[in-house]
Amino acid sequence: MTQRSGVGRPSNRDERYEQIMQALVCCVSKFGLEGTTLKNVADEAGLKRPLIRHHLGNRDDMIEALHNYVLARFDADVENLVRALPHKNKADALVDILFSDRAASDPDMTMAFAALTSSARENAELRERCRKCILRFEEVVAGALSNDITDNRAAGQAAHGIVALYFNATSLATLQMPNIWMAQAKELARELIKMTPHDEDRSN
Repeated sequence: MTQRSGVGRPSNRDERYEQIMQALVCCVSKFGLEGTTLKNVADEAGLKRPLIRHHLGNRDDMIEALHNYVLARFDADVENLVRALPHKNKADALVDILFSDRAASDPDMTMAFAALTSSARENAELRERCRKCILRFEEVVAGALSNDITDNRAAGQAAHGIVALYFNATSLATLQMPNIWMAQAKELARELIKMTPHDEDRSN
């Protein structure tokens, strides 16, 4: 999390850092983790390379900064999802948010997260951090479903399927799939919820 100065306004350093991190994420999306350099981050940000180095350090520092930024954004998005859900009909609202046509799932961030999970094979600490993010996401989805599905195991199974559908749909966003692609994922998510036994089903 960046520190803020003044009366609730970000400092110039915070704004510049955010600009650089967005450029870094964009470069990872375009060139992959291995192909991303301080120079192409500088070009993407429209800044001088020494300034990029001042903020990001060497290449190892840059990769560590990417880890922290992307995973923090992922966690923040999950928390925002929780806050956006209404008190009633949480399951329907959840599916609408996750599988809407809006640009909430930034394709560059999705690709950057995928790059992290790929490189996590050789990095035990990163692997654990990525795993915690995804399991937390699945836990939040299961919690939203538990309003309608009080059996924790059943809610967890439905959440697992919905999270898998979500990652499948968003990870292919850069391919500009037909509009029906997301619509089908959304319909399948709703079917998962419908197929899971609800309280009224067990009482009959």
